[in-house]
Amino acid sequence: MKSQSPNLVWIGLGVGVFYWLTESLLHAYVFDKLPLSVTLVGEDDPNELWMRLLISVLFVGFGWIANRSVTAERLMKVDAQRLSRLVRFLDRYKQSLQHPAAAPALPGTLPADGNGEPAGVDDLARDDDDIGRLTRFLTELSQFVDVRFKELYALLQLTRDINMGLLLDEVLEKAYAMLQPILPYDRLSVALIDDDGLVVRARWAKSNHPEILLPLGYRGWLRNSSLKDIISTGAPRIINDLPAYLNAHPGSDATRLMVSEGIRSSLTCPLISMGKPIGFMFFSSRSVDTYKHVHVEIFKLIAGHLSIVVEKSDLYQRVLLEKEKSERLLLNIMPARIAARLGAGEKPVAENLPEVDILFADIVEFTEFASRYPPEHVLDLLQNLFVPLDRLCKVYGVEKVKTIGDEYMAMSSSLTSADDTHLRNLAQFALEALRLMEGMRYPDARPVRIRMGMHTGTAVAGVIGQEKFAYDIWGDAVNVASRMQVSSEAGRILVTQDVYTRLRQDFRFEERGIIEVKGKGPMMTYFLTAKK
Repeated sequence: MKSQSPNLVWIGLGVGVFYWLTESLLHAYVFDKLPLSVTLVGEDDPNELWMRLLISVLFVGFGWIANRSVTAERLMKVDAQRLSRLVRFLDRYKQSLQHPAAAPALPGTLPADGNGEPAGVDDLARDDDDIGRLTRFLTELSQFVDVRFKELYALLQLTRDINMGLLLDEVLEKAYAMLQPILPYDRLSVALIDDDGLVVRARWAKSNHPEILLPLGYRGWLRNSSLKDIISTGAPRIINDLPAYLNAHPGSDATRLMVSEGIRSSLTCPLISMGKPIGFMFFSSRSVDTYKHVHVEIFKLIAGHLSIVVEKSDLYQRVLLEKEKSERLLLNIMPARIAARLGAGEKPVAENLPEVDILFADIVEFTEFASRYPPEHVLDLLQNLFVPLDRLCKVYGVEKVKTIGDEYMAMSSSLTSADDTHLRNLAQFALEALRLMEGMRYPDARPVRIRMGMHTGTAVAGVIGQEKFAYDIWGDAVNVASRMQVSSEAGRILVTQDVYTRLRQDFRFEERGIIEVKGKGPMMTYFLTAKK
């Protein structure tokens, strides 16, 4: 407990009583030699009695006045202490909010004293204009808090805008632009943790400097990295002197690349979504001593939401990539128009082809080759043949239907080309396919040759299957084209009378003659040899 000061009125009264006794004793034993009982009440001298009373009253009065002064001073001191504590509290509160990077533009600098030195908060309790200075300080603090609320609103705006983004790159582009007024950085990058949790992969980066040495896709083991400690603690890490850090950790390749870019300070923040670490966000500056604790607190305000959005956007982007892969795979087994109808949920997917051109190509002596060589050689040969044919399909607007073993089936119709060009496109495709075979050989040096057959007519097409889809074509045109291929010769293209009649003005033919076609009987046929 605090000791209480004595009441000065009682002290004055005590001094007065002491004075009265002293005067009585002096008159009794020194001056007048009278009995003490006489001098004590002043019987011998009434004037002496009044003088003693006056002086004693003065002592009590002085005590009362002094007591009032001391009490008033004590109350003023208590008020000053309270005022000083209030100002110190406000000063600490301001410092906790203060954005170091923007300090020159923020309020809070106290007026200088008479010597030109900045006055501290404790001086506010001792100056005469405490209330005025406190009022000015509170006004500045109010303005400063208003700035902080505007920054908080900017953070909320950021979370709303990035939440509207779907693709990860789009979200991070928005974050790069909108975080600039709140956090200082010259480079912003994101690294994600792979599903196995063992590897960190550089996923995205943007810098106001054209050269980025740490490439996208850069991978590092999380186990041996200092990033593991950030994941363990969940707390962001500040390094305000990267060159010094690199000297202490010379094995950090990522830090070496960052220093080579000119980065000098970094703030590494973990991205944790639903309690699971998903990656890191790196704020990097080209100046030393850039990052403070307040920047960590600012990031924490949006860390949870930003982590969820990053994870969502990354997953969505992965889904899109897988969807694109699936669509490309689907386009390899069926025409784009059929894939679109299938993707839209249409069932059944079927179409009538009143005018369609069909081509079959078969590799000569392939069966013998496949029985003599290992699967790798067989697959390699088919790849070297069918992949170039797929490219030719795109060049001439021809649609690959399917491959059946070593047989390649393609079609062209008014759905893929203009009415007067689709058959010519398929004929040019066939001639170019023959040229592709030139120089191709089996492992035993025998030349690889194909025989082809073409016909034009009507057919129907559609998708069959529920879990494993397959696009196929049925009809007379398909059957006759297949018979033409079987009846053709190695390195030649056998066509029907219908094909010859429509193309003879633009292509050269060699008459083969009438052949017996299963299911059709005798048919006039020709070899397609060249374009005129």
